[in-house]
Amino acid sequence: MSVTEVGHKYYLIDKIVITLNSVLTFDLYKKDEGEKPTLMLHKHMPIVQELYDNEIQEYDLYVHEDEKQHYDLLYKTFSNKGIAPQKMLPLYNHISENVHKLFQNPESMTNYKVAKSSVSGLVSTVLSKDFGSSSFLSVLVYDYYTHTHSLNVCVYAVSLGRHLGMGKDQLEELGIAALLHDIGKSKIDEAILYKEGKLSEDEFKKVKEHPVHGWNILKLLGIKNKNILAGVRSHHEKLDGTGYPDGLKSKEIHIYAKIIGMCDVFDAITTNRSYNDPKSTFETLIMMKKEMRNHLDTVLINHFIMMLKEQATA
Repeated sequence: MSVTEVGHKYYLIDKIVITLNSVLTFDLYKKDEGEKPTLMLHKHMPIVQELYDNEIQEYDLYVHEDEKQHYDLLYKTFSNKGIAPQKMLPLYNHISENVHKLFQNPESMTNYKVAKSSVSGLVSTVLSKDFGSSSFLSVLVYDYYTHTHSLNVCVYAVSLGRHLGMGKDQLEELGIAALLHDIGKSKIDEAILYKEGKLSEDEFKKVKEHPVHGWNILKLLGIKNKNILAGVRSHHEKLDGTGYPDGLKSKEIHIYAKIIGMCDVFDAITTNRSYNDPKSTFETLIMMKKEMRNHLDTVLINHFIMMLKEQATA
C-alpha cells in the first residue's frame, strides 16, 4: 500500500519488524490529520519505550520510496531468521490485532493490505527451516471471537498446506482466503453471531449468508484471484452437496475451500464458547472422520492428523 505526496511515494510497512530499542536504517513516517506523510522518527535513532508504546502502536507507519530497499532487507532478514517458540505469541498477537482491525472495517483497503502483509510474514515463518508448527499451534487462542477464530484457521490451513507441499505463492493465497473466510460475518448482527443456545431458523438463514457477503466484500476490494474468492465463498460446501451457498459436490469444491472448511470445523469444536464446552483434539478428529465423512475430505483429515502427529513428536 503506497501513498503519493508531491511526487514522492511512501510505502506502508509491517510493524512486526519494529522492536523496542532497535535502531532502523530508514526514516519512519506517519500520516498527519490531513492524511499527508510526516516524519515521525529519524533513522539511526533508537526506538524508546514511550515512542514504542504510543506512536508506534497507534499509527500506520510508512517508509519513503528512496529507503524502501532498507525496509525490504530488514523484513527479509526478520523472516529468514525463523521465529523461535517463545516469540510465537507476540507474532500471533500482532497478526490478531491486524485481523481485528480488518473485521471492524472490512472494506478498508489499508486494513486489507496490512492483513495480507501479515499472511506473507506468516508464510515466510512457516517455510523457514527452523519452523515447527507445534510451537505456533501451542499459542493459539481458544476463546471464540470471529477474528481469533479466523487467525487460528489461517494458521492451521497454512501449516497443513506446507505439509501437503504447497509453495509460497499457494500458501499465501490459501492463507489470505483462510484469514478472510469469515469476513462476511461483519455484515451480520453480533447478537446472532454470539447468541447463547440454538439459533432460530431465520437467524441461521442470516448466518448462512456470510460466505456470499465475504465474497462480495473481496470483490469490492478489487480482489480478482479466483482461488482466494473460491476459498472464501465455498468453505461451507460439503462433499455430498448439502452445503451452502451453492450446493457444490466433491470435485466441484476448490481445494482451498476444502482445507479451510475442515480447519474451520476443527477450530470451532475445540474452542471455548459460552454455550458449548470444547472437545479434545482426539474427540474432534474422531467426530470429523466418522460423523462428517460425507461432508469433509477424509484424505485431508488424514493429512491433518499426520501433521499434528509430526509436530507433537518434533
